[in-house]
Order: sequence, then C-alpha cells, then structure tokens
Amino acid sequence: MSSFLSGGGGYGAQYNDATNRFRQTGAASFGLGVGTDPLRRAVLGGMLRSTTFFGLGTDLGLSIRIATGGFARGDWGLAFDAGAAWRSFGRGEYGRWPITARITGGGPWGLQLAVAGDVLKVAGNDAQARGVVAVLELDLLRLTVMRQGSSEKWWPNPAPAGGRVQETAKNGPLAGLLW
Repeated sequence: MSSFLSGGGGYGAQYNDATNRFRQTGAASFGLGVGTDPLRRAVLGGMLRSTTFFGLGTDLGLSIRIATGGFARGDWGLAFDAGAAWRSFGRGEYGRWPITARITGGGPWGLQLAVAGDVLKVAGNDAQARGVVAVLELDLLRLTVMRQGSSEKWWPNPAPAGGRVQETAKNGPLAGLLW
C-alpha cells in the first residue's frame, strides 16, 4: 500500500462572483492519502486535502488519485487528483462546493510542485467556482518510508514500504522512474 502526507505553500486566486474580480492571496496546502501497491506502473488512491487561502478561508476536499509508480515510490513521477471540496469562506460568492483537479509533479526527496484549479460546483444555488492555486510541497512519506530509486545513491532506504522494485535491463533507462 502506498501513502502520501504532504504540506507546502504557494499562491492562489479565487473569483468572487459578487464583485466580478479575482482575489489573489498566499496559500497553504496539506494532504493525506493512501493508494494501491507502489510497485505497479500506475497507483490508484484517495486523498483528503485542506487548502487555505490566507485572508479568505479554507477548502476541505476529497479526491481520487492516479499516480505513476515512480511518484508513489518517492522518485520522479506525476499524480493527478480529481474530486470535490467544501469551501468554508464567503456567502457563496466564491462557490460553496467546487469540483477540483490537481496535477502534481514529484521529484526525489519528497519534493513536489502542484497546480490545481476549481470549476463549476457540485450542488447548491451559489456561484460557480473559479480559481487556481500553485504550491511547492514536501511529502514526508515519499521522503522517508516510500522512498526508493535515484535518491538512494546518497541515502539508502533499507526497507521501503511496499517492497523494492526489481529493475531489469529490458525495461529501459527510465524503468522505475515514471512507471
């Protein structure tokens, strides 16, 4: 089983339907999730995420995740999350239940860069959500217990969670990184 625990900060903008303007602000994001076997090429999972827009409020979201095996093992890779969130701020002018999508690029040592957007709404009579956020994060589980691959040259992980990838020459030079 793969696992994710990330946190970081960045910048975001949310559209206010009442003023017809975007409100730009600093942002913090924290995520917790689990997924299938990290030794597979593609990992399916679920994420619980909190994104705070300073001066506005917080979104709490639940999403599904599909990630490359390299990402799940704490090496180079990509993850895509899609789901819904509950927005705690405003009176509905920012949208109360946005649909969210997020693409995360991960590198060794648990570093990751994510860009997310929210559109439309799941339900309610409030405004359609429109917004974007970009954050630089550190995933503590990808850094420690999940880590294997290119970073082990400098810091070996004797027993990565989920087992170790068996690399063979026929898989090519990118084996284990992106899949």
